[in-house]
Amino acid sequence: MAEQSSVRATVQGYYDALDRDDIDAALDYFGGEILYRRPGYPPITGLDGLRDYYTRGRKLASGRHVIREVVIDGTSAAAHGTFEGELKEGGRTTMGFAAFFRFDNARDRIVEHTTYFFTPAV
Repeated sequence: MAEQSSVRATVQGYYDALDRDDIDAALDYFGGEILYRRPGYPPITGLDGLRDYYTRGRKLASGRHVIREVVIDGTSAAAHGTFEGELKEGGRTTMGFAAFFRFDNARDRIVEHTTYFFTPAV
C-alpha cells in the first residue's frame, strides 16, 4: 500500500478530476472491478458502470468538493467534506458528504467506494 500522503493525494485527485469534469482522469484512480455504493442507486460495478453513472446518471452538473479530512487505516480511507455546485435539473446545492474507500494493495487503486450525504432522511 502506498504512503499515507499518496492515499490522501489519490482521494483529493479523484475529487479534483470530478470537479474539472474530467471523467477519464477520475476513472484512472479506480481498479477495473470497482464497486461503488451510494444512497438511492443500485450498486455500480466495473469501470464501464462507473463511467455510465458519471456521464448519464449523476444529478450534479458542476461544482467543487472541499475535503475537510481524510483518515487512513491500512487499505482503507475515509473522507468527509462539502460539495457546492449546480444540479443538472437546475438550482444550486451545498451538501455535506462522507466517503469511504478501499484500496487494492498491488496497484494502489480504489476498488470499493461508498458515499453518504448529509440530508434529512429520518
